[in-house]
Amino acid sequence: MKTPTLDRYFDEAGRLKEWPSRHRRALQIAALHWLVGKFDAAEVYHERAVSEIIKRWHTFDDHALLRREMIDLGLLARDPLGTEYRVVTSS
Repeated sequence: MKTPTLDRYFDEAGRLKEWPSRHRRALQIAALHWLVGKFDAAEVYHERAVSEIIKRWHTFDDHALLRREMIDLGLLARDPLGTEYRVVTSS
């Protein structure tokens, strides 16, 4: 059985063009790991900067979904006020 890949979800410019369906959760998670790789783990980001990075790397116009999914999956952490974001790194 062939392992599904994310290839079909990217456009020619390397941007995520489609969010995998909920039945493809493994692909969603793989896409989120790919996307969090676009952030610098040493930086602290404000929400606007997080949104801009996400907008730069996808084309289906739902940066809030992707930001929320990265937070829910524990890839990004948000401070209690929701003003600062950081990449979560394993120690």
